[in-house]
Amino acid sequence: MNILIISQYLDTDGKGEDRFFKLGRELVSRGHTVTTLTSNGAVDMDLGRKKIGLFQKNGLNVIAFNVPYASEMTGVQKAYASLKFARMAGVQGRSLPGPDLIMVKSPPLTAAIPALRLSAYYGAALVVECRELWPDVLIERGHLKNALVIKALKRLEQDIYEKAGRIIALDQEVAKKIKERWVERAKISVIEDTEDEKALIAGYDSAFKGMGLEKTAAQRTGSEK
Repeated sequence: MNILIISQYLDTDGKGEDRFFKLGRELVSRGHTVTTLTSNGAVDMDLGRKKIGLFQKNGLNVIAFNVPYASEMTGVQKAYASLKFARMAGVQGRSLPGPDLIMVKSPPLTAAIPALRLSAYYGAALVVECRELWPDVLIERGHLKNALVIKALKRLEQDIYEKAGRIIALDQEVAKKIKERWVERAKISVIEDTEDEKALIAGYDSAFKGMGLEKTAAQRTGSEK
């Protein structure tokens, strides 16, 4: 299968490795082709004036967009960076081999815009992982007050939940809040953060049942004997 991962902030190094990167590495070991769209700051790549950087790590094809980000940026600057990433991911995604599966990480919620469009364009299955509930968290922290923007993000959030084939939450509290938004419970899986990579992969295998990705390393080894 061709698998596309969209994650604006994907750590590919050391102890802070993103769980999507760990998953991608495992999927590559199973014979799948995995391509990741992320930002250059996340992978510590100085692109200068270049718009895009390419590299491969642990078998994953990584495409990094030149989208600067810093914690000290203003809310407007962060929003601009998120929308720029979403636009570039949408354009780049149409030039890649058609994916069978698209996975996207939120936050930011805007990363799901190209995921939704590419899923419809290619007829690909869509998996959305919600690590925080946006725009709820932004509203609670006082970072988002514009009623029109809130309404637009709420509409986007509902569209994502309705069109996703699977929704993955990081804990039961997030899952509960998603269910309260009238989401089909059968679509929601909880995979908590853990340093135990085997447990993490087993969680994804369970969530992927019926999507052709649930074959575990143990099953693969057994079939090779």
